[in-house]
Amino acid sequence: MGIFSQLFGKKKENTTLVAKEANIFQLSPDSFPVHHDIADLLWIGDGPKRNYSPNNSENVYEIDGLKITFSFMGQEEPSLIYIKQPIMSIPDMSKIERPLYYPTYTGLTPKQRGVYWKMLANPYDPNYDIGFVFVLYYGLERHLLTGNYEKAFRVILRLRDIHSNASFQSYSANALILTALCRQRADLAYEFVNSLDNEYELNFSDNLYLLCKYGLNLPVNAKEIMRFAKSFEFNNTNYIKNNSELFESTLINNIQEKYGTTDLYINEFISSTESRKLYKKEVSIFANTSIRQKTTEVPLIVDSFKLKKAMYDLLEITHNQVKVKVAELRKMGALPSKKEPSAKEIKIITFDTETERILLGELSKHKINNLDRHFALIALQDFYYKFRDVDKIYLEKCIECCWIDINALSDMQRVYYADEVNYIRQNEAILGKGDAAKRIAKIAPFNGNIPAFKRLSIIYEKQKEYGKAIQICEAAISYYFEVKQPASASEFTERKFKLERKK
Repeated sequence: MGIFSQLFGKKKENTTLVAKEANIFQLSPDSFPVHHDIADLLWIGDGPKRNYSPNNSENVYEIDGLKITFSFMGQEEPSLIYIKQPIMSIPDMSKIERPLYYPTYTGLTPKQRGVYWKMLANPYDPNYDIGFVFVLYYGLERHLLTGNYEKAFRVILRLRDIHSNASFQSYSANALILTALCRQRADLAYEFVNSLDNEYELNFSDNLYLLCKYGLNLPVNAKEIMRFAKSFEFNNTNYIKNNSELFESTLINNIQEKYGTTDLYINEFISSTESRKLYKKEVSIFANTSIRQKTTEVPLIVDSFKLKKAMYDLLEITHNQVKVKVAELRKMGALPSKKEPSAKEIKIITFDTETERILLGELSKHKINNLDRHFALIALQDFYYKFRDVDKIYLEKCIECCWIDINALSDMQRVYYADEVNYIRQNEAILGKGDAAKRIAKIAPFNGNIPAFKRLSIIYEKQKEYGKAIQICEAAISYYFEVKQPASASEFTERKFKLERKK
Protein backbone atom coordinates (compact mmCIF):
# COMPACT_ATOMS: atom_id res chain seq x y z
CA MET A 1 0.00 0.00 0.00
CA GLY A 2 1.43 3.38 -1.03
CA ILE A 3 1.76 6.30 1.31
CA PHE A 4 -0.99 8.28 -0.47
CA SER A 5 -3.56 5.52 -0.04
CA GLN A 6 -2.65 5.39 3.63
CA LEU A 7 -3.12 9.12 3.89
CA PHE A 8 -6.37 9.56 2.03
CA GLY A 9 -7.85 6.08 1.63
CA LYS A 10 -9.38 5.79 5.09
CA LYS A 11 -12.59 7.33 6.24
CA LYS A 12 -11.95 10.18 8.60
CA GLU A 13 -13.03 9.46 12.15
CA ASN A 14 -15.72 11.65 13.62
CA THR A 15 -14.10 13.52 16.48
CA THR A 16 -16.97 15.98 17.01
CA LEU A 17 -17.86 16.21 20.66
CA VAL A 18 -21.37 16.70 21.99
CA ALA A 19 -21.48 20.08 23.65
CA LYS A 20 -24.00 18.93 26.23
CA GLU A 21 -21.81 16.15 27.55
CA ALA A 22 -21.80 16.45 31.35
CA ASN A 23 -18.06 16.46 31.86
CA ILE A 24 -17.29 19.15 29.27
CA PHE A 25 -17.37 22.66 30.65
CA GLN A 26 -16.21 26.14 29.82
CA LEU A 27 -12.93 27.12 31.46
CA SER A 28 -12.83 30.06 33.81
CA PRO A 29 -9.51 31.55 34.94
CA ASP A 30 -9.83 29.88 38.36
CA SER A 31 -11.06 26.47 37.18
CA PHE A 32 -7.69 24.79 37.62
CA PRO A 33 -4.73 25.42 39.90
CA VAL A 34 -1.56 26.49 38.06
CA HIS A 35 1.93 26.07 39.48
CA HIS A 36 3.23 29.40 40.78
CA ASP A 37 6.39 29.08 38.64
CA ILE A 38 4.39 29.37 35.42
CA ALA A 39 1.21 31.24 36.43
CA ASP A 40 2.41 34.46 34.79
CA LEU A 41 4.20 32.75 31.90
CA LEU A 42 1.11 31.39 30.12
CA TRP A 43 -0.12 33.13 26.98
CA ILE A 44 -3.90 33.79 27.01
CA GLY A 45 -5.78 34.71 23.84
CA ASP A 46 -9.17 35.76 25.22
CA GLY A 47 -11.05 36.58 28.42
CA PRO A 48 -10.20 39.04 31.19
CA LYS A 49 -6.61 37.76 31.53
CA ARG A 50 -5.81 38.09 27.81
CA ASN A 51 -2.12 38.98 27.47
CA TYR A 52 -1.36 38.03 23.88
CA SER A 53 -1.74 39.92 20.64
CA PRO A 54 -0.20 38.89 17.30
CA ASN A 55 2.92 40.83 16.45
CA ASN A 56 5.74 41.02 13.97
CA SER A 57 8.30 42.03 16.57
CA GLU A 58 11.98 41.61 15.74
CA ASN A 59 14.92 41.09 18.07
CA VAL A 60 18.41 41.84 16.78
CA TYR A 61 21.52 40.92 18.76
CA GLU A 62 25.14 41.61 17.84
CA ILE A 63 27.89 39.66 19.56
CA ASP A 64 31.46 40.42 18.56
CA GLY A 65 30.44 41.28 15.00
CA LEU A 66 27.96 38.39 14.70
CA LYS A 67 24.43 39.62 14.06
CA ILE A 68 21.55 37.35 15.10
CA THR A 69 17.97 38.31 14.25
CA PHE A 70 14.78 36.67 15.51
CA SER A 71 11.23 37.66 14.66
CA PHE A 72 7.73 36.21 14.87
CA MET A 73 5.73 34.97 11.91
CA GLY A 74 2.10 35.57 11.13
CA GLN A 75 1.42 32.13 12.60
CA GLU A 76 -0.27 32.08 15.96
CA GLU A 77 1.59 31.21 19.15
CA PRO A 78 1.15 27.40 19.48
CA SER A 79 0.82 27.49 23.29
CA LEU A 80 -1.90 30.16 23.16
CA ILE A 81 -4.81 29.34 25.51
CA TYR A 82 -8.37 30.27 24.60
CA ILE A 83 -10.56 30.30 27.69
CA LYS A 84 -13.73 29.51 25.74
CA GLN A 85 -12.43 26.26 24.22
CA PRO A 86 -14.04 23.17 25.82
CA ILE A 87 -12.21 21.01 28.33
CA MET A 88 -13.14 17.53 29.49
CA SER A 89 -12.47 16.48 33.07
CA ILE A 90 -10.33 13.32 32.98
CA PRO A 91 -10.35 10.74 35.80
CA ASP A 92 -7.65 8.54 34.18
CA MET A 93 -5.23 10.44 31.98
CA SER A 94 -3.30 7.25 31.04
CA LYS A 95 -6.09 6.37 28.61
CA ILE A 96 -5.84 9.68 26.72
CA GLU A 97 -4.07 9.65 23.36
CA ARG A 98 -0.76 11.51 23.25
CA PRO A 99 -0.69 14.83 21.34
CA LEU A 100 0.35 14.77 17.70
CA TYR A 101 3.77 15.97 16.55
CA TYR A 102 4.13 19.76 16.68
CA PRO A 103 1.20 20.05 19.09
CA THR A 104 -0.73 23.26 19.75
CA TYR A 105 -3.14 24.10 22.53
CA THR A 106 -6.00 24.71 20.09
CA GLY A 107 -5.18 21.42 18.34
CA LEU A 108 -5.67 19.40 21.54
CA THR A 109 -8.92 17.54 21.99
CA PRO A 110 -11.09 18.51 25.02
CA LYS A 111 -9.78 15.41 26.82
CA GLN A 112 -6.19 16.30 26.05
CA ARG A 113 -6.80 19.83 27.31
CA GLY A 114 -7.99 18.28 30.55
CA VAL A 115 -4.66 16.47 30.84
CA TYR A 116 -2.75 19.63 29.89
CA TRP A 117 -4.41 21.68 32.64
CA LYS A 118 -3.65 18.95 35.16
CA MET A 119 -0.01 19.16 34.06
CA LEU A 120 0.01 22.94 34.57
CA ALA A 121 -0.61 22.31 38.27
CA ASN A 122 2.75 20.51 38.37
CA PRO A 123 4.79 20.67 35.13
CA TYR A 124 7.66 18.95 36.94
CA ASP A 125 5.80 15.64 37.12
CA PRO A 126 7.69 13.24 34.76
CA ASN A 127 4.56 11.15 34.10
CA TYR A 128 3.11 13.54 31.52
CA ASP A 129 3.71 12.84 27.83
CA ILE A 130 6.38 15.07 26.31
CA GLY A 131 3.82 16.43 23.81
CA PHE A 132 2.03 18.28 26.62
CA VAL A 133 5.37 19.57 27.91
CA PHE A 134 6.21 20.94 24.46
CA VAL A 135 2.98 22.96 24.35
CA LEU A 136 4.04 24.69 27.56
CA TYR A 137 7.64 24.97 26.35
CA TYR A 138 6.65 26.81 23.15
CA GLY A 139 5.27 29.65 25.26
CA LEU A 140 8.41 29.71 27.39
CA GLU A 141 10.51 30.08 24.22
CA ARG A 142 8.45 33.15 23.32
CA HIS A 143 9.28 34.61 26.75
CA LEU A 144 12.99 34.03 26.07
CA LEU A 145 12.68 36.45 23.15
CA THR A 146 10.00 38.90 24.19
CA GLY A 147 8.88 38.45 27.75
CA ASN A 148 10.06 37.49 31.21
CA TYR A 149 13.13 35.71 29.88
CA GLU A 150 14.86 35.22 33.26
CA LYS A 151 11.92 33.46 34.85
CA ALA A 152 11.27 31.38 31.71
CA PHE A 153 14.98 30.47 31.62
CA ARG A 154 14.88 29.04 35.13
CA VAL A 155 11.60 27.18 34.58
CA ILE A 156 13.13 25.52 31.50
CA LEU A 157 16.16 24.52 33.58
CA ARG A 158 13.85 22.72 36.02
CA LEU A 159 11.89 21.08 33.22
CA ARG A 160 15.16 19.78 31.71
CA ASP A 161 15.97 18.07 35.00
CA ILE A 162 12.68 16.13 34.85
CA HIS A 163 11.91 15.41 31.20
CA SER A 164 14.66 13.42 29.46
CA ASN A 165 13.20 13.41 25.91
CA ALA A 166 16.10 13.92 23.47
CA SER A 167 14.33 16.49 21.26
CA PHE A 168 13.25 18.51 24.27
CA GLN A 169 16.77 18.41 25.71
CA SER A 170 18.34 19.52 22.42
CA TYR A 171 15.90 22.36 21.64
CA SER A 172 15.83 23.69 25.19
CA ALA A 173 19.60 23.60 25.69
CA ASN A 174 20.27 25.41 22.41
CA ALA A 175 17.64 28.04 23.25
CA LEU A 176 19.06 28.62 26.75
CA ILE A 177 22.63 28.85 25.51
CA LEU A 178 21.67 31.37 22.84
CA THR A 179 19.61 33.37 25.35
CA ALA A 180 22.58 33.68 27.73
CA LEU A 181 24.81 34.67 24.82
CA CYS A 182 22.44 37.21 23.22
CA ARG A 183 21.52 38.76 26.57
CA GLN A 184 25.20 38.80 27.56
CA ARG A 185 24.33 37.08 30.82
CA ALA A 186 27.31 35.09 32.04
CA ASP A 187 25.39 34.35 35.26
CA LEU A 188 22.66 32.56 33.30
CA ALA A 189 25.30 30.61 31.40
CA TYR A 190 26.77 29.48 34.73
CA GLU A 191 23.31 28.43 35.91
CA PHE A 192 22.91 26.34 32.77
CA VAL A 193 26.34 24.71 33.16
CA ASN A 194 25.72 23.92 36.83
CA SER A 195 22.38 22.30 35.94
CA LEU A 196 23.99 19.61 33.80
CA ASP A 197 23.93 16.82 36.35
CA ASN A 198 22.27 14.12 34.22
CA GLU A 199 23.72 12.35 31.20
CA TYR A 200 20.62 13.03 29.10
CA GLU A 201 21.04 16.78 29.66
CA LEU A 202 24.21 16.80 27.54
CA ASN A 203 22.25 16.38 24.29
CA PHE A 204 22.90 19.76 22.66
CA SER A 205 25.16 21.52 20.17
CA ASP A 206 28.83 21.37 21.20
CA ASN A 207 29.60 24.27 18.90
CA LEU A 208 26.85 26.52 20.28
CA TYR A 209 28.01 25.79 23.81
CA LEU A 210 31.60 26.72 22.92
CA LEU A 211 30.35 29.83 21.11
CA CYS A 212 28.58 30.86 24.31
CA LYS A 213 31.77 30.31 26.31
CA TYR A 214 33.69 32.35 23.75
CA GLY A 215 31.13 35.15 23.54
CA LEU A 216 30.91 35.52 27.33
CA ASN A 217 34.64 34.94 27.90
CA LEU A 218 34.01 31.92 30.12
CA PRO A 219 36.65 29.20 30.60
CA VAL A 220 36.46 25.62 29.34
CA ASN A 221 37.49 22.93 31.81
CA ALA A 222 38.96 19.44 31.36
CA LYS A 223 35.61 17.66 31.73
CA GLU A 224 34.14 19.78 28.93
CA ILE A 225 37.12 19.16 26.66
CA MET A 226 36.61 15.43 27.19
CA ARG A 227 32.90 15.71 26.46
CA PHE A 228 33.56 17.54 23.17
CA ALA A 229 36.42 15.25 22.09
CA LYS A 230 34.71 14.11 18.89
CA SER A 231 33.97 17.69 17.88
CA PHE A 232 37.74 18.23 18.03
CA GLU A 233 38.06 15.13 15.78
CA PHE A 234 39.50 12.99 18.56
CA ASN A 235 37.58 9.74 18.11
CA ASN A 236 39.53 7.28 20.27
CA THR A 237 37.40 7.84 23.36
CA ASN A 238 37.63 4.43 25.09
CA TYR A 239 39.65 5.73 28.03
CA ILE A 240 37.44 8.83 28.31
CA LYS A 241 34.42 6.52 28.69
CA ASN A 242 35.93 3.72 30.76
CA ASN A 243 38.54 5.55 32.86
CA SER A 244 37.02 9.02 33.03
CA GLU A 245 38.40 10.06 36.44
CA LEU A 246 41.95 9.04 35.56
CA PHE A 247 41.67 10.69 32.16
CA GLU A 248 40.33 13.92 33.67
CA SER A 249 43.02 14.21 36.35
CA THR A 250 45.73 13.48 33.76
CA LEU A 251 44.26 16.04 31.36
CA ILE A 252 44.17 18.69 34.10
CA ASN A 253 47.86 18.08 34.78
CA ASN A 254 48.66 18.43 31.08
CA ILE A 255 46.70 21.67 30.79
CA GLN A 256 48.46 23.02 33.88
CA GLU A 257 51.86 22.01 32.58
CA LYS A 258 51.37 23.54 29.12
CA TYR A 259 49.28 26.63 29.87
CA GLY A 260 49.91 27.31 33.58
CA THR A 261 46.21 27.08 34.48
CA THR A 262 43.54 24.42 34.94
CA ASP A 263 40.98 26.12 32.68
CA LEU A 264 41.31 27.45 29.15
CA TYR A 265 39.75 30.52 27.51
CA ILE A 266 38.76 30.07 23.86
CA ASN A 267 39.74 33.64 22.99
CA GLU A 268 43.34 32.62 23.65
CA PHE A 269 43.07 30.52 20.49
CA ILE A 270 40.64 32.57 18.36
CA SER A 271 40.89 36.33 17.92
CA SER A 272 37.89 38.53 17.08
CA THR A 273 39.18 38.92 13.53
CA GLU A 274 39.55 35.15 13.12
CA SER A 275 36.08 34.49 14.52
CA ARG A 276 34.49 36.63 11.78
CA LYS A 277 36.22 34.51 9.13
CA LEU A 278 34.96 31.19 10.48
CA TYR A 279 32.62 29.12 8.33
CA LYS A 280 29.00 29.52 9.46
CA LYS A 281 26.38 26.84 9.77
CA GLU A 282 22.67 26.87 10.54
CA VAL A 283 21.72 25.42 13.92
CA SER A 284 18.22 24.49 15.08
CA ILE A 285 17.35 26.74 18.01
CA PHE A 286 13.63 27.09 18.56
CA ALA A 287 10.81 24.55 18.41
CA ASN A 288 8.07 27.20 18.49
CA THR A 289 6.52 27.30 15.01
CA SER A 290 5.56 31.00 15.30
CA ILE A 291 9.21 32.07 15.52
CA ARG A 292 10.44 32.89 12.03
CA GLN A 293 14.08 31.98 12.57
CA LYS A 294 13.90 28.55 14.18
CA THR A 295 17.44 28.13 12.92
CA THR A 296 20.24 30.66 12.88
CA GLU A 297 23.69 30.84 11.36
CA VAL A 298 26.50 30.61 13.88
CA PRO A 299 30.27 30.45 13.34
CA LEU A 300 31.78 26.99 13.70
CA ILE A 301 34.10 27.59 16.63
CA VAL A 302 34.99 23.89 16.63
CA ASP A 303 36.38 24.28 13.10
CA SER A 304 39.00 26.81 14.16
CA PHE A 305 42.26 25.07 13.23
CA LYS A 306 44.23 26.58 16.10
CA LEU A 307 41.63 25.65 18.73
CA LYS A 308 40.98 22.19 17.31
CA LYS A 309 44.70 21.36 17.11
CA ALA A 310 45.36 22.56 20.67
CA MET A 311 42.48 20.48 22.07
CA TYR A 312 43.34 17.45 19.95
CA ASP A 313 46.98 17.55 21.06
CA LEU A 314 45.95 17.72 24.73
CA LEU A 315 43.56 14.80 24.31
CA GLU A 316 46.08 12.70 22.39
CA ILE A 317 48.93 13.12 24.88
CA THR A 318 46.53 12.43 27.73
CA HIS A 319 45.23 9.31 25.96
CA ASN A 320 48.75 7.94 25.55
CA GLN A 321 49.62 8.62 29.19
CA VAL A 322 46.40 7.04 30.47
CA LYS A 323 47.00 4.01 28.25
CA VAL A 324 50.36 3.41 29.99
CA LYS A 325 48.88 4.03 33.46
CA VAL A 326 45.98 1.61 32.87
CA ALA A 327 48.39 -1.11 31.71
CA GLU A 328 50.51 -0.60 34.85
CA LEU A 329 47.45 -0.71 37.11
CA ARG A 330 46.33 -3.97 35.51
CA LYS A 331 49.75 -5.53 36.09
CA MET A 332 49.55 -4.48 39.74
CA GLY A 333 46.08 -5.99 40.02
CA ALA A 334 44.54 -2.61 40.79
CA LEU A 335 42.33 -2.92 37.70
CA PRO A 336 40.65 -6.06 36.31
CA SER A 337 42.24 -7.61 33.23
CA LYS A 338 40.86 -6.57 29.91
CA LYS A 339 38.05 -8.90 28.95
CA GLU A 340 37.48 -10.22 25.49
CA PRO A 341 34.52 -8.42 23.98
CA SER A 342 31.36 -10.51 24.09
CA ALA A 343 28.98 -10.77 21.16
CA LYS A 344 26.75 -7.75 21.11
CA GLU A 345 23.19 -8.44 22.02
CA ILE A 346 20.98 -8.03 18.97
CA LYS A 347 18.37 -5.40 19.62
CA ILE A 348 15.08 -6.31 18.01
CA ILE A 349 13.20 -3.26 16.81
CA THR A 350 9.48 -3.59 16.24
CA PHE A 351 7.80 -1.22 13.81
CA ASP A 352 5.60 1.31 15.60
CA THR A 353 2.31 1.18 13.69
CA GLU A 354 0.50 3.42 16.18
CA THR A 355 2.96 6.29 15.77
CA GLU A 356 2.82 5.84 11.99
CA ARG A 357 -0.98 6.15 12.12
CA ILE A 358 -0.72 9.34 14.18
CA LEU A 359 1.90 10.91 11.89
CA LEU A 360 0.00 10.03 8.73
CA GLY A 361 -3.13 11.45 10.31
CA GLU A 362 -1.29 14.67 11.06
CA LEU A 363 -0.09 14.90 7.46
CA SER A 364 -3.58 14.28 6.10
CA LYS A 365 -4.80 17.34 8.04
CA HIS A 366 -2.44 19.57 6.04
CA LYS A 367 -3.19 18.96 2.35
CA ILE A 368 -2.15 22.52 1.45
CA ASN A 369 1.60 22.85 0.95
CA ASN A 370 2.13 25.10 3.97
CA LEU A 371 4.67 25.04 6.79
CA ASP A 372 2.56 22.66 8.89
CA ARG A 373 2.63 20.11 6.06
CA HIS A 374 6.38 20.61 5.67
CA PHE A 375 6.95 19.89 9.37
CA ALA A 376 4.61 16.88 9.25
CA LEU A 377 6.69 15.47 6.38
CA ILE A 378 9.91 16.02 8.36
CA ALA A 379 8.42 14.00 11.25
CA LEU A 380 7.56 11.17 8.85
CA GLN A 381 11.03 11.25 7.28
CA ASP A 382 12.65 10.89 10.71
CA PHE A 383 10.18 8.19 11.72
CA TYR A 384 10.64 5.95 8.66
CA TYR A 385 14.42 6.39 8.64
CA LYS A 386 14.52 5.07 12.20
CA PHE A 387 13.10 1.74 10.97
CA ARG A 388 15.21 1.49 7.78
CA ASP A 389 16.93 -1.69 9.01
CA VAL A 390 13.65 -3.43 9.91
CA ASP A 391 12.43 -3.58 6.32
CA LYS A 392 13.62 -1.85 3.16
CA ILE A 393 10.06 -0.62 2.58
CA TYR A 394 10.52 1.91 5.40
CA LEU A 395 13.62 3.36 3.76
CA GLU A 396 11.62 3.61 0.53
CA LYS A 397 8.83 5.43 2.42
CA CYS A 398 11.42 7.78 3.92
CA ILE A 399 12.74 8.53 0.43
CA GLU A 400 9.18 9.08 -0.80
CA CYS A 401 8.45 11.57 2.00
CA CYS A 402 11.67 13.43 1.23
CA TRP A 403 10.74 13.75 -2.44
CA ILE A 404 7.19 14.87 -1.62
CA ASP A 405 8.64 17.62 0.58
CA ILE A 406 11.24 18.74 -1.98
CA ASN A 407 8.76 18.75 -4.86
CA ALA A 408 6.36 20.88 -2.80
CA LEU A 409 8.89 23.57 -1.82
CA SER A 410 7.85 26.09 -4.46
CA ASP A 411 4.17 25.69 -3.53
CA MET A 412 5.06 25.97 0.16
CA GLN A 413 6.91 29.23 -0.48
CA ARG A 414 3.92 30.54 -2.46
CA VAL A 415 1.47 29.70 0.35
CA TYR A 416 3.88 31.10 2.95
CA TYR A 417 4.11 34.40 1.04
CA ALA A 418 0.31 34.57 0.68
CA ASP A 419 -0.13 33.93 4.42
CA GLU A 420 2.35 36.68 5.29
CA VAL A 421 0.59 39.13 2.96
CA ASN A 422 -2.79 38.18 4.40
CA TYR A 423 -1.55 38.68 7.95
CA ILE A 424 -0.17 42.15 7.17
CA ARG A 425 -3.38 43.18 5.42
CA GLN A 426 -5.45 42.03 8.38
CA ASN A 427 -3.47 44.50 10.48
CA GLU A 428 -3.51 47.29 7.89
CA ALA A 429 -5.85 49.41 10.00
CA ILE A 430 -3.22 49.45 12.77
CA LEU A 431 -0.12 49.67 10.59
CA GLY A 432 -1.43 52.12 8.02
CA LYS A 433 -1.46 51.50 4.26
CA GLY A 434 2.03 52.88 3.72
CA ASP A 435 3.69 50.79 6.42
CA ALA A 436 1.74 47.71 5.36
CA ALA A 437 2.90 48.12 1.76
CA LYS A 438 6.53 48.45 2.91
CA ARG A 439 6.24 45.29 5.02
CA ILE A 440 4.75 43.36 2.11
CA ALA A 441 7.60 44.51 -0.13
CA LYS A 442 10.12 43.24 2.46
CA ILE A 443 8.62 39.76 2.87
CA ALA A 444 11.48 37.30 2.50
CA PRO A 445 11.13 33.61 1.60
CA PHE A 446 10.78 31.06 4.37
CA ASN A 447 14.41 30.32 5.11
CA GLY A 448 14.19 27.28 7.34
CA ASN A 449 16.34 24.21 6.89
CA ILE A 450 15.13 21.46 4.52
CA PRO A 451 16.32 18.17 6.07
CA ALA A 452 15.11 16.17 3.05
CA PHE A 453 18.06 17.39 0.97
CA LYS A 454 20.67 16.07 3.41
CA ARG A 455 18.71 12.90 4.17
CA LEU A 456 18.44 11.94 0.49
CA SER A 457 22.04 12.78 -0.32
CA ILE A 458 23.22 10.56 2.55
CA ILE A 459 20.89 7.69 1.58
CA TYR A 460 22.01 7.75 -2.07
CA GLU A 461 25.67 8.05 -1.04
CA LYS A 462 25.36 4.96 1.17
CA GLN A 463 23.73 3.13 -1.74
CA LYS A 464 26.69 4.24 -3.89
CA GLU A 465 24.28 6.03 -6.22
CA TYR A 466 26.59 9.00 -6.42
CA GLY A 467 24.91 10.48 -9.48
CA LYS A 468 21.59 10.78 -7.64
CA ALA A 469 23.33 12.16 -4.54
CA ILE A 470 25.03 14.83 -6.67
CA GLN A 471 21.69 15.78 -8.27
CA ILE A 472 20.20 16.27 -4.80
CA CYS A 473 23.14 18.51 -3.86
CA GLU A 474 22.63 20.57 -7.01
CA ALA A 475 18.93 20.96 -6.20
CA ALA A 476 19.80 22.01 -2.63
CA ILE A 477 22.39 24.54 -3.85
CA SER A 478 19.87 26.08 -6.24
CA TYR A 479 17.14 26.22 -3.60
CA TYR A 480 19.29 27.69 -0.83
CA PHE A 481 20.67 30.40 -3.11
CA GLU A 482 17.12 31.27 -4.15
CA VAL A 483 16.01 31.71 -0.52
CA LYS A 484 19.22 33.57 0.35
CA GLN A 485 20.91 30.97 2.56
CA PRO A 486 24.46 31.02 1.16
CA ALA A 487 25.93 29.08 4.09
CA SER A 488 23.63 26.12 3.43
CA ALA A 489 24.37 26.36 -0.30
CA SER A 490 28.11 26.28 0.49
CA GLU A 491 27.62 23.18 2.66
CA PHE A 492 26.06 21.31 -0.26
CA THR A 493 28.69 22.64 -2.68
CA GLU A 494 31.32 21.04 -0.44
CA ARG A 495 29.25 17.84 -0.20
CA LYS A 496 28.90 17.73 -3.99
CA PHE A 497 32.67 18.14 -4.41
CA LYS A 498 33.34 15.17 -2.10
CA LEU A 499 30.76 13.03 -3.95
CA GLU A 500 32.29 13.84 -7.33
CA ARG A 501 35.63 12.50 -6.09
CA LYS A 502 33.93 9.19 -5.22
CA LYS A 503 32.41 8.66 -8.68
